[in-house]
Amino acid sequence: MQTPPGYEPQEKRYIFGTGIGDLGVVVIAILCTITLLLILFSPSQFQKLEQAQARQAREKAHQVEVERQKKIDEAVATGEVSVGITPHKH
Repeated sequence: MQTPPGYEPQEKRYIFGTGIGDLGVVVIAILCTITLLLILFSPSQFQKLEQAQARQAREKAHQVEVERQKKIDEAVATGEVSVGITPHKH
C-alpha cells in the first residue's frame, strides 16, 4: 500500500504543559506557595510569648487591685478609716 503524494505522517502532538519537566515545575511552585502561606498565616512563637506576658501582667495588676481593695475593706470594717462625703462649700 502506497501513500498518496504530498501526504506527511502527523507527529504526535503533546498537550502544552503536560511534559514531565513542566509538571515538576508546577508541583514545585505549588509547594512553595503553600509553604509561604503557612509561614504568613501561622502565629509566630514571639506572638504567643507576647500574649502570655500580657496575660501575666493583667493577672498581676488584677491581684494587686484585689489586695488593695481587701486592705481598704479591712480598714473600713475595723473603724480605722471612715468613708464619708463632706459637703462642698460654695
